[in-house]
Amino acid sequence: MRKHLLVGVILLTWVPWCTPAAAAPDATPTFEQTNCDLPGIGSDIADRLLCGTIRVPRNHARPVAGTFGLAVVVVKSEMQPSHSDPVVYISGGPGEPLTIYAAYQARKPYAPSRNLILVDQRGTGRSEPSLCPDASRSLLDAALPVILQDSLDAQARRHAAYMTCRDEAKARGIDLGDFGTRITAEDFDWVRRALKVERWNVYGESYGATVAMTLAALHPETVRSMVLDSMQPPDPVPRSSTIVADARNAFFTVCARDPACSAAYPDLAETYRQTLLRLDQRPLAVKAPRQLRQFGDELRVTAPVFEFIVAQLLYDPTAYPTLPRLIRSVHDGASDSLVPVLASLHAAAATRNPATHAAVECRDRAHFRNPPAAPGNVSDRLQLNGICGDWSVLGPPPLLPRGGRVPTLVLTGQLDPVIRPDMARNTAGSNGALHVVEFPGVGHNVRHFSTCGERIAAAFIVDPNRAPDTACVDQGPSIPFAPPG
Repeated sequence: MRKHLLVGVILLTWVPWCTPAAAAPDATPTFEQTNCDLPGIGSDIADRLLCGTIRVPRNHARPVAGTFGLAVVVVKSEMQPSHSDPVVYISGGPGEPLTIYAAYQARKPYAPSRNLILVDQRGTGRSEPSLCPDASRSLLDAALPVILQDSLDAQARRHAAYMTCRDEAKARGIDLGDFGTRITAEDFDWVRRALKVERWNVYGESYGATVAMTLAALHPETVRSMVLDSMQPPDPVPRSSTIVADARNAFFTVCARDPACSAAYPDLAETYRQTLLRLDQRPLAVKAPRQLRQFGDELRVTAPVFEFIVAQLLYDPTAYPTLPRLIRSVHDGASDSLVPVLASLHAAAATRNPATHAAVECRDRAHFRNPPAAPGNVSDRLQLNGICGDWSVLGPPPLLPRGGRVPTLVLTGQLDPVIRPDMARNTAGSNGALHVVEFPGVGHNVRHFSTCGERIAAAFIVDPNRAPDTACVDQGPSIPFAPPG
């Protein structure tokens, strides 16, 4: 499952289930089974999937406000009978769908003998509500010029698109105060109760780790173990460009210490610096992929645009082998190599629901009330500064669990452009039930890209009271850097 590419780019997602507001929920949450009409379901896993809907309060403090329906899939373990404490996987974003990947998740179990629970968070995937189905496309159309043009006019058009979405959501009777990580965590506890689970093992990836920590802080007695994979840093947070620069410099260091990479691409950091200088003086004309033709047959790749492309590729270790070659080719003025990269990034990013992303982040993060970033770095310009203040009121912040009541494993990648390993350690804190493992040569979403991380996480869920065996971390394969082409 490809995720987290083109972070901050707001893209169209398909319209989730939408039904009118229901009456106040019963005090006992319930699971309503439905057909598993999901992609990739074959005969090997069809009998193991249980699909349905769980209605949660729109406002957990005011149940009379009605309900939203959440799409839920339970993946039964191949080994039956399963343990009574399942794994719940909390995906990232916010705004990323999950249940459409049930087939992939079913074939990549988190722990033996345990069922897996997948939930589309409110406003994502097939869960209600759809905030602004009529305005979603305009969010995409307004975001890409912010990347390509670096102008105050592009920022103003993007702001206007978000306000149109906001107004549409309000006109449809949606209270934008009914979002935020605290609310999402309570949704998950409602799901737990509906499925009659007493305790579960919580696996949070990226933004999902934020939800996981808040869930463990609010309901520690329900969490048997917790894995935090590639967590997002809480406020206060450095500028996105600062963390990306740290990850990029770490990648250059990895290349410099690798005999094959350093021989093929001597001083890659300097080559990259020279590339940005050349693009500042003479932007590179690139044939526009089909998905981006609305901006013309050619795109101008400036230094900030190329800096942004490299930042997105740092999320995905499968891009690492050819990243030095890409930098060299752009340095030499070749544009053909950028066409498939742009198409791939665009396609991968299209899974995110930008309206839900804003609905959660604007409630969670106070720093998005600060003025927009000055023209310059694309990653900073694409943040929600200048939008959140007009989107919704600030909500209660996410929580961090304290006191070591929940055994916790933290997986962090050396090259993660979202959070540095030292930031992950500081966020997690320290207690006797905490284990932090750093993975060299890995970016975001450790378990997905590291078989070692997958094994460590599975062993921890089996026995969270045992210190993880991390021998495989130092035995992992090096990056197979591609030669110049």
